[in-house]
Amino acid sequence: MAEKVRYLNELKMTEIENEKDSILFLPVGISEGHGKHLPAGTDTFQAEYVVEEVCRRLDKPTLIAPTLNYGYCRATRHLSGTLSISFDSLKSVAFDILKSLNDQCFGKIVIVSGHAGSSHMTALKLAAEEVLEKSDIEILLLSDYDYAYELKGEDVPSTDGHGGEIETARLLDIREDLVGKDRPDTEVKYPSFKVMVDYSEYLSDGMRGNARKATKEEGREINEYVIEKIINLVEDTF
Repeated sequence: MAEKVRYLNELKMTEIENEKDSILFLPVGISEGHGKHLPAGTDTFQAEYVVEEVCRRLDKPTLIAPTLNYGYCRATRHLSGTLSISFDSLKSVAFDILKSLNDQCFGKIVIVSGHAGSSHMTALKLAAEEVLEKSDIEILLLSDYDYAYELKGEDVPSTDGHGGEIETARLLDIREDLVGKDRPDTEVKYPSFKVMVDYSEYLSDGMRGNARKATKEEGREINEYVIEKIINLVEDTF
């Protein structure tokens, strides 16, 4: 079991030179409107927390790279607090970071994105693929919500989403001090198969789901589930 979380940018050059066999984690966050009850940095806080806990518990040497704290948003770009870079910019920056890590001889990289937008994740995936075409490193790419949303169903409605019960519960566990007391219950139904570039009509409150139901205890269970899933994934891969 790792004694403490270690960050690449806190190490000296001579220390980093001895860490080439470590699994390198890259958290990806974003500033994005999450309704009136959650902070704009929600996705960042979740990704960093999960990565730190995974590294704390893994029985393997790990390092955490500085967070990539910008991403691509479309559906939420009308919301206060959303700072989006373009798809091409995200892909380019992610490629440069991954290439630089490869140049530094890190051969095992895990990208954990707190933002799970499909275009955002596609940009990260394309960047990873381009790096892999020119190297023999191994890269895992996931959002923590790939696992968190596995828990939708019996207790949490399948319609729960951005800023809803699951996300509110998770942040109550991680940063309760930043969660507002006035939590909305907003049902959002997107039209089937309709291509849209303006989601303001459907996300006027900046969230979807019943944030009133969220509890800190529920958030702890969800976060633990996500952490254990990622630990198992990393252990099975590396």
